[in-house]
Amino acid sequence: MIPNGVRVPHPCKASNLWHGVGHMNSEGGGSRNVFGVAFEKAGHTWTRELCQADSDGDGKTNGEELGDPRCVWTRGSTPEKTSGLSHPGICEPLESEACQLKEVPPAPGNVYKYQRGWMADACKNGEFECEDLKNTADVRQMKIRIPPTRVPAKETTYMCAYVDFENVTTDFHVIANTPIINNSYVMHHMTLMGCPNGYEDPEQALHQPFECYMGSCVDILAVWTLGMNGQCFHRDAGFKVGANSYKRLRIEYHWNNPMRQSDFVDSSGFTLYYTPHLRRHNMGMLVVGQEYLEIPPFTDLTVASSDCTATCTKNLLKSDIYVTSAFNHMHYLGKSMLMEHHRGSQMLRYITKDLAYDYNTPVIHSFSDPLVIQPGDTIRTTCHFKSSDKSVTTFQGENTSDEMCYGFITYFPVESVPGKACLSPWKGYMDCDPSTQFGCSSQERKKFSGQQLNNTNLFRDITSVCKPVSKCTEECKSAIKAAMAREPCMQTQDGRDFVESLMLRHSTGRMLMDYLLPCQLSIYKDGQKDGEACTEAVVDETSGGETPEMTLILLAFLVPVSCLWSWS
Repeated sequence: MIPNGVRVPHPCKASNLWHGVGHMNSEGGGSRNVFGVAFEKAGHTWTRELCQADSDGDGKTNGEELGDPRCVWTRGSTPEKTSGLSHPGICEPLESEACQLKEVPPAPGNVYKYQRGWMADACKNGEFECEDLKNTADVRQMKIRIPPTRVPAKETTYMCAYVDFENVTTDFHVIANTPIINNSYVMHHMTLMGCPNGYEDPEQALHQPFECYMGSCVDILAVWTLGMNGQCFHRDAGFKVGANSYKRLRIEYHWNNPMRQSDFVDSSGFTLYYTPHLRRHNMGMLVVGQEYLEIPPFTDLTVASSDCTATCTKNLLKSDIYVTSAFNHMHYLGKSMLMEHHRGSQMLRYITKDLAYDYNTPVIHSFSDPLVIQPGDTIRTTCHFKSSDKSVTTFQGENTSDEMCYGFITYFPVESVPGKACLSPWKGYMDCDPSTQFGCSSQERKKFSGQQLNNTNLFRDITSVCKPVSKCTEECKSAIKAAMAREPCMQTQDGRDFVESLMLRHSTGRMLMDYLLPCQLSIYKDGQKDGEACTEAVVDETSGGETPEMTLILLAFLVPVSCLWSWS
């Protein structure tokens, strides 16, 4: 009902949002702040007068603070600005005497007279509590962080650094961790990974940060994301490091810099709490969820789900595992998320159940009596997204403006799970369960997933007779049909759609799509004769000679690639 109503930042918790924009409480409900009072007087409508007013008296109009500086926004449209926002009901800068002495509206339940007291409470962070740190002998600390490093002036950066564990004379258990947040304006999330014994990366010096994404160190030891103040692990288990386990660690950062500022510097990291007094079990972390998301704009509900199926857990688990905690991870479009534990046809319980998911305050679901998952059980992940105020389609991705659907499960013993993830790359497809693969085995799909595509017969046969952005010849069309007929991954519509999604993710795949483009229309027309056409596509082929390049490019937009597959 107001511009950017779901993006208003918290004035003292960087990267957090103030969801109840018109209320004293950041989550809404209870007493109204000065903007909430003004909005009520305006009939709960974004009027020009309300837009031009400066409700909190800090020198900026409500429109300037909410991204509608010219007061032209209407409900349902995209505001002129969607970043660099501020709160229209809180005077800033907070530390100025004038703002501290701003009176807050008297109302039932309001215990504050001045903004100073209100903000002192609103800006408090939750304290980390871990009783086992007090009850465990010889608890030591190790701080893992990068030296002060300039944050690139781009929206999303992944930065990594290697560090050796400080004591490898014996084995230790990490029993807790807390984040060191040096720059809350850019920190989005961090992970700490264990590297296999003997792992070396000669190109990267220890402690020196470098841009990265993914790597050979994949065993998660610690996770931090917005709203988390630390992790305290189950009394019976810990993450093993030291002499006979991980000696080298890799810390990974996601920096979010939507304003692309060039003056940010960060030196964040983790404090690990560890002890030589080993617990009964070694811990691990399992990641489940859906890695293909396509959330349409202006939509109240989009559901994404995946099953780590009974077949998958039979293959993945060597024995029972004991779940001690779990948490969900989505971004700002995420509204609710569930992880369910099934055995046979029965749902046993929820592993997580966040009916009102908040990206800024993730809930860690802990089990003092661990939840037992057996080989042959199913772990179902379901994410609900709401994009009613977003004007473009949102896909899975690493940017804050993209989305995710991941569940993180902490368990013991780690030896029971050789693999550390059970993820669907596309609409329920699972590498570990042939029944979900619509004839496209995990081995077959690999040829479409990366640069190795250019070494396949499929690639050679098509590129040898077809030309990108050119006229469709009979030999090109025949080569495409023959290649598609023999590829197991192209025998069903689901398989063909899956192959398309894989090829569009990398440069070699997109190159092959350029070679397919010239015959796209002809094969579409052949399919139309067979009754298998995409009936909604409206196309027209120029007659005679070479089809103009821009016409072919336009056809690529008019005729979805999925129409190409419909020839069969």
